[in-house]
Parts: sequence; structure tokens; C-alpha cells
Amino acid sequence: MLYRFTLDLTIPEAVFNSIPPIRKQAFKDEVRALKALAVKINEGSPNEEMTVRAVWHKCHHDEVNTPCELEQDI
Repeated sequence: MLYRFTLDLTIPEAVFNSIPPIRKQAFKDEVRALKALAVKINEGSPNEEMTVRAVWHKCHHDEVNTPCELEQDI
């Protein structure tokens, strides 16, 4: 049996900037620690699922003609 987590959050820039750096770092550290324990579902099989992924990016969907920035690994 597996436990599968999916997390998709969009936080306004002003709110994100107000989060203390130590809290942001602690979140990244915990995500990385859990990512290190994660496995791919059905690894090596034709129906393999990539379930070892944690990324973030700056999103500009609320701006006209501004593409989102590249995803960065956590």
C-alpha cells in the first residue's frame, strides 16, 4: 500500500514575501526529506508513474502576455 500526496498552492506575492525566511526554509527542508523517501509507482513498468516530484515557479497567469517562469526543483 502507498500514501500519495498532491499539493498545488498559489500564494499571492505579498503574502509569500511576508512569510519569515526560516519558515520557508523549514517547508523546503521537509518537502526534500519526504521527497527522499518517495518512490515511483510501478517503477520500470510500462505504466510507471512519476511520483517523486516537487517543484515551484513564479506564475504570471494574472498578468497580460507574461509567461510563467521556469519550474525549479525543491
